[in-house]
Parts: sequence; structure tokens; C-alpha cells
Amino acid sequence: MSLPYVALGDSYAAGVGGGDRVNDCWRAVEGYPVLVARALGLGLAYQACLGATIRDVEAAQLAALGPGTTHVSLTVGGNDIGFVPVLVECAKPAWMGDSDPVIDAAIATLRTELPSSLGSLLARIAQGAPDAEVVVTAYPVLFNGQDCNALTFFSPHERARIEAGVGELATVVGDAARAAGAGFVDPRAAFEGHAVCDGQEWLNGVSWPLEQSYHPNADGHAAYARLVTSAFGVEEEAAARAGEVRVDQGPASRGEAPTFSLPDLLSAESLDGARRHGLDVDHVADLARRAEATALGEDAETARAELQALDRVVRERLGR
Repeated sequence: MSLPYVALGDSYAAGVGGGDRVNDCWRAVEGYPVLVARALGLGLAYQACLGATIRDVEAAQLAALGPGTTHVSLTVGGNDIGFVPVLVECAKPAWMGDSDPVIDAAIATLRTELPSSLGSLLARIAQGAPDAEVVVTAYPVLFNGQDCNALTFFSPHERARIEAGVGELATVVGDAARAAGAGFVDPRAAFEGHAVCDGQEWLNGVSWPLEQSYHPNADGHAAYARLVTSAFGVEEEAAARAGEVRVDQGPASRGEAPTFSLPDLLSAESLDGARRHGLDVDHVADLARRAEATALGEDAETARAELQALDRVVRERLGR
């Protein structure tokens, strides 16, 4: 028997960062669709999955839709434009490369391919669940002017470009949702003041397991749930009285997109880059070994601070 609420999409919709994972899709026990289902008082067909692109949603997630589907939520698009590769590239120190070409490629895909892909997906959702109310979400801004994680090297230039890209992505997703007659949730305003490194984070910075990095934490999923529940027309007071509901897990088939990884500061890419930029390669390697030590201590902190200082020196030389 199909369940009335179907949650589709990528890792944000799968609840990554929202508590213990259930399966290889990283669906979490407190992911925003579970909270929305409780607020609606509806059984949930949990289809969203880590790494999912629009193609993955179409191939593996739409089977749960049917004439009895009354509500559908969707978060997708970030993986289609290569958001994780952008984060991976921007996390590297300046001597390892230049993130601008990767960001440029993501923006080009966002502008030329994503609108039609989203439109086609929303048409298929409408066809599979003709009587359902559909709500589509965008993504929050990750940084509010700082990166406090010791082993990542996001520059002000890169953080500004990421923020602009998140804004442009929200515009494309919102336009597609409205054109399809769906509801749209833009979480950026709600997450203001709760970015990575803010005093009250709703988003993880670098986290372990690394799959949870740059995803909403439990507070972030609760915020998403409030926004989506409201978009479905359920008042906050009613949602507060919500109880447990049935949750059926969809196929545990991870999507095609990669997950976040930290820069390998001992790789040939790093050490060759350090040499090209006039850095002492042996010193960089020594700092990397000390900085990546599992036991946190004063020496590791000192090494990490020195690596950050070297990154700033190289960026100043390069004018970025």
C-alpha cells in the first residue's frame, strides 16, 4: 500500500546530519521529511537519498508516487550542478589549485541545463501523483563571512562566489516550482545567523563522518521542517501536537554524486603545488602531518594555524 506523503531528493532531503542514519542512503531518524510527516500526521514513503541527482530521482525514487499520494516534498539540484566538487575544490589551500574554473562550470550547468531538467522532473511528479500538493525547496547559504574549520581553506572570494551560486540556484529552483504549480521554500532567510561557524549553527562544518559535512544538523532539519510544513498549509500549533507516523524506506541506492572530502595536504597535488609557489615542501609536509594528527593538541593547532597563514600568503601573491 502506498503512503500519502512521498519525500524525494538528495542528501538534504534524506536527512543527512539529522541524527542516526538508517541505511546507505543516509536517511536520518530526524531528517526534515520525518518531522514534516509527523506534523502532517501522514505516513511517509522516504525515497530521498545521499548523492541523488535529478536523474537518480527519476530512476529510483518516483515509484512511490501514485493516485493516493497527497503530499510530495523535493530537494534536488545541488548535485546536478556539481556543488560537492565545488566545495572540495574550494576547501583546498591556494597552492593546490584554482577553484574558479570549477565554480564557473557549476554556474554554466545551473544556467543552461538545470531549468529544463527540473521542469521535466516536476512534470513526471505531477503525472505520477496528479492530486498531490508538491513543495520544492532550495538550499541555505553555508557561510556567513568566515570559515573556522582548521583543515579547510575557503577564501573570502570563494565564500562569496558560493553564496552567489546558492542564490542563483534558489532562483532557478523557485522559477521551476512556480511554473509547475508547486510550492516553493527558500530557506536562506530562516538560516540567517545560523551558518557554519555562527554562534548557533544550523549547518555542519567539517564533521565526522565526513558525509555529514555542510548539511543541516538537527536544528537545521527542524528549521527545514517548519518551512515545509508551513508551505503545506499546516499551522505551527498543529504541528507541535504531532505524533509518530509510519515511515517506509525506499530503495537504499545511493546517487551518483560524490561526497565531501578534505584536502590531502600530503598528496602530490599539494606538495608539487607548494613547490611551484615557492614554499618549503618539507616544511609543508611536516605541518600537514602534525595538523592531521588524530590526537588534538597544541602542536596540531599550531601546525594548522601555520598552514592557514601559508594559504593567505599564496593568495595575496596571486591576488585572490
